[in-house]
Amino acid sequence: MAEPEPAEPVSAVGTWGEGAENQPQLVLSEDGSLGGTDGCNRLFGSWEQHGDVVSFEEVGSTMMACPDVQTWLAGLDSARVYGDTLHVVNASGIEIGTLVRASE
Repeated sequence: MAEPEPAEPVSAVGTWGEGAENQPQLVLSEDGSLGGTDGCNRLFGSWEQHGDVVSFEEVGSTMMACPDVQTWLAGLDSARVYGDTLHVVNASGIEIGTLVRASE
């Protein structure tokens, strides 16, 4: 019996998160640039994808103080795409949160 073909990795290109006030959102562009917000500060940088793993590079942000806003996304290092969910991990490899693909 033949082995099943591995599923094609899901592309991370697109918008992740709802973008509501004080909510995190990432926009991953086809050219490898990223933009978005951690719910308070603007995020910018670059990314690349190998299989289902997304690596974030040279990520910077503005530095505003926002009491009562959970800014977990600012700690991103990499992520994995599982269906319509982006599982974000920090530099220690610990999952710090998830973002659902926004309907376009």
